[in-house]
Amino acid sequence: MDNAENLGSVFLNALTEVISTVSGFYLEVMSSEKDGGFNEMTGAMPLNGEKNGMLFISADETDIRTLCSYMTGSPPDEITPDDVGDTVCELVNMTAGNAKLRLSGTEYGFELSPPFAVKGAGMTLITKSRTQVISRTLGNGEITVKIKLVY
Repeated sequence: MDNAENLGSVFLNALTEVISTVSGFYLEVMSSEKDGGFNEMTGAMPLNGEKNGMLFISADETDIRTLCSYMTGSPPDEITPDDVGDTVCELVNMTAGNAKLRLSGTEYGFELSPPFAVKGAGMTLITKSRTQVISRTLGNGEITVKIKLVY
């Protein structure tokens, strides 16, 4: 793995594959901004290995409800706040699991840890100056999802 952008591509491809599989939505990169804030719901997972990192996936609650509806077959208005949290955590878990398989045997191999979710719009990620942050906003006109990878 040559650089952070290549590593970011692994996680980006993992996320787009997961969302495509669970919902049928195909997402395209809309922007890549390092300092962009998070949306209403953010799922995260520490990535522990030879090189430690952190994965974040963020979306507005309505977009998570839409994804949850496709994943479960439940109408969006019947999805509870707990379902929304579970969905964003499961997206993180599935994305990290997919990326873990792609990175096995490399210096970026890692162990899965329990994902968690944080609710609150406008959070900003602050890192040390030499920390690599790969950030992309993906969308398709129906939903928008952000992914951030910190290494």
